[in-house]
Amino acid sequence: MRHAFGVGAAALCAAVVLVGCSGGGAQDGEGPAAGVVSGSPVPGAASSAASAAPVGPEEAFNALALGSRFFFDGQGTASAAEAMKRYCDLLGEEAINGLPPAQWLAEKELTKADGPRVLGEGVSRFCPARAGLLKAAGDGSYERWFVAGTYEVGAGPKQMPAGSYVAAGALKDCYWERASRSGEVLDNQFATSAQEVRVTVRDGDGQFTSRGCGAWRPAS
Repeated sequence: MRHAFGVGAAALCAAVVLVGCSGGGAQDGEGPAAGVVSGSPVPGAASSAASAAPVGPEEAFNALALGSRFFFDGQGTASAAEAMKRYCDLLGEEAINGLPPAQWLAEKELTKADGPRVLGEGVSRFCPARAGLLKAAGDGSYERWFVAGTYEVGAGPKQMPAGSYVAAGALKDCYWERASRSGEVLDNQFATSAQEVRVTVRDGDGQFTSRGCGAWRPAS
């Protein structure tokens, strides 16, 4: 019986040699139990550690945008965070596609599905200095410019208010026209070349049309 026990102990040591078995038996901090605890991963420990890892602002924003219906113009293969940073740079420009940044946000971006939520998060994360622009776009407290097209004259959100306007820059073949509500031309001008053109849209006008004049800004 003593011999059989000795064989069994040797076999056990051979089986657990990688976890610190010794012929002298287990000492404090040694032996199979100590080796298993210190040398083998606890099941689920890696996944728990991964899930507990902090999520950066870019990853969090990418997940937010992916779960929304909003899209960034020209995003292509870039991540949503990269696209939002490009938008932040655009908001620092004097004009975007001929419009002041706040108007561009209000008319082109906040009207998209989930636009207010995604852009609000993006501005707060990547360019908080632009928060004032976003607020102005949301509440309509921004200067409106009018690019090429025909506008009804009035005080509505898509109408052109009566007042004085100026178009400036290297203007070529700039044409504008004031018309009555019935479409009768009240006044017009065609400038083949100019640095500045001014016009006064009057109460009672029906439409204002412009081509090739860039943006009409309220005259100071």
